[in-house]
Amino acid sequence: MKASEFLQQYGERKKRKAAEDNEEEKEHSLQENAKQRAKHPGSLNAGTAFDWEDMEDYQRELDRLDKEGPGSHEP
Repeated sequence: MKASEFLQQYGERKKRKAAEDNEEEKEHSLQENAKQRAKHPGSLNAGTAFDWEDMEDYQRELDRLDKEGPGSHEP
């Protein structure tokens, strides 16, 4: 094997290894995780307990409006 052939094969292996390493880092980086959550939002996973209580109250109010209609709210 000639030295130039060896260097060419070594360079190709090194590029493949770098690409594999880059893919592994890419899969676990914060930026990639954020992109995946933005592309495929499953459920909300942020906010304080008070935010969740407000959201649940709001959802109950929307459900009540769907059933009873506006103007029939009893405090």
